[in-house]
Parts: sequence; structure tokens; C-alpha cells
Amino acid sequence: MRDNRRGSALIEFAGSLILLSGVFAGIFQIGYTFFAYSTLVNSVCAGARYGSLQSDPSNPANVDVIKRVRNLVVFGELAPAPSAKPVVPGLTTDQVNVTLGPATVTVSVKGFKLDSLFSQMKLDGRPTMTFPLTNGPAK
Repeated sequence: MRDNRRGSALIEFAGSLILLSGVFAGIFQIGYTFFAYSTLVNSVCAGARYGSLQSDPSNPANVDVIKRVRNLVVFGELAPAPSAKPVVPGLTTDQVNVTLGPATVTVSVKGFKLDSLFSQMKLDGRPTMTFPLTNGPAK
């Protein structure tokens, strides 16, 4: 006597594979988004800290400090090589906003879209980090 359920395991596997692949893709997308955002937060924090140590309160328009802070946030280096890649794909120095105030340095990301597998997350003004100015460069 033949078994009538001979191919049912293969059909059940194919149905559950579709469901599981969607779940794994969603988990990957959420994980990548958190990873990229965490990397961006760490970069913005490093840039704000560097700016707070280097800024001169008497010169709030210090262009060199702003340029180095932007490079540090985007590339992780103060003077990156021309072929340097950003710490988060798609991030440019134009999207990093540096505000040198009389007593603080604020660094934020404006107009950046974080690409994931299925969607984009717009980060406008996030992340933002503010550090108080010190008396000058660390010795």
C-alpha cells in the first residue's frame, strides 16, 4: 500500500521557508539599522568631543576645526585620504552640521537617509551631541 502523504513534507517546507526568509530578512534589516545608527552616534560623539577640545571660544567661526570635525564624523579621521570611505555608507561631510557656540560645540547629522534592505530611515537632526568647550587643546 502506497503512502498518500509522500510530498507533503516538501510542500510544508517550501511554505515555511517563505515565512522564515521574510522573518530573517526583517531581523537583518533591523539589526543593520541599529548597527549603522550606533556607528553614527559614536562618530558624532567623537566629533563633538574633538571639537570641544580644539575650539577657541574667541573665534566661533574656526573653519579648520569645523572641517576636521566633519571629517572625523564622516570618515573617522581628521585628514582622510581621497579614497577614504565613510563610516556609514552614503554619509557626506555636507550632511554634518557643526555649531560652535560661545560655550559649547554641537554636532548633528542633517538630511541623511539610512538605507536598509526594504526601506529608508531619514535622520534629520539625529543623532545630535553637545559638549562644553574646554580651555583649549588637551596637553
